[in-house]
This record gives sequence, C-alpha cells and structure tokens, in this order.
Amino acid sequence: MVSVSACARKADAMSSAPVAVKGANGLPSELRYGFPASARLKRRVDFQKVYQHGFRVAGQHVVFFVTRGQGRFGVTASRKVGSAVRRSRSKRRLRELYRLHRADLPAGQWDVVANARWSCATAPWHELERDFARLCAARWVLRGTPERRG
Repeated sequence: MVSVSACARKADAMSSAPVAVKGANGLPSELRYGFPASARLKRRVDFQKVYQHGFRVAGQHVVFFVTRGQGRFGVTASRKVGSAVRRSRSKRRLRELYRLHRADLPAGQWDVVANARWSCATAPWHELERDFARLCAARWVLRGTPERRG
C-alpha cells in the first residue's frame, strides 16, 4: 500500500514540468505548468530570513526581496495594496507570473519574495508581465550575485 505522502511527493514531482492536457475544445493543445509545494515559501520564518538577509529589487508593480536559498518563491500583499479582494487578486496574478516564468530564474539558487504594489491588481497583464520579466532578468540573476546597498 502506498502512503499518502508518497503520492503527494509523486504528484509534486510530476507537476513541476509542463504537461499537455486537453483544452476546453478537447484538443491536447494547452500546456500546464506546475507550482509544487516544494517551490513555495510558506512559513513566516522563511519570509523573515529573506527580508533580513536578502536585498531588494524594485519594479513598477512589484518588489522582489531576494536571498540565496533553495529556489523557492513567496508572495505577499500588505494592507496598503487595498481590500482583501484586491490583495488576493494581486497575489494570484504574481503566482501565475511566477508559474509561467519559473524557467527564467536560476534553479535552486535564490529564494524570492514578491511584494505586490497597489497598481499590481489593476495593471494590464502585458505590463505586469513585462515588469515581472524585467525583474527576473535583473543583474542579480545574470551575474549570480546581488548588488548590495550602501
């Protein structure tokens, strides 16, 4: 008999790669990209480590806090972003961007916390995606080392 945790690990491993599935029209044309639990920052302690030991990279709609780590991603939205509905929408959009652009980040090198800004919930998708991609292509990714603030 297979344990529940073994099934969960197997599902986690399978969901990290793109998988072709049948779309709404029945054709196997859509690709689904996973965002497994092992790639998420979940505990407050992990978020605090990124904030305290990492550095900040700011964009127009999102701010990244980055530190060396295990290649995990977390999303936050403070009350400054707006109501609970607006905060949730911002976080969903950032998680989706990460899911789509996960291959652009070096695997297993950085823990990233994305803080949503007020404009994140209402920005046009292409503009938000361009901002996210620009932050992913920042010097800390290309060089592999952060630029420390003075």
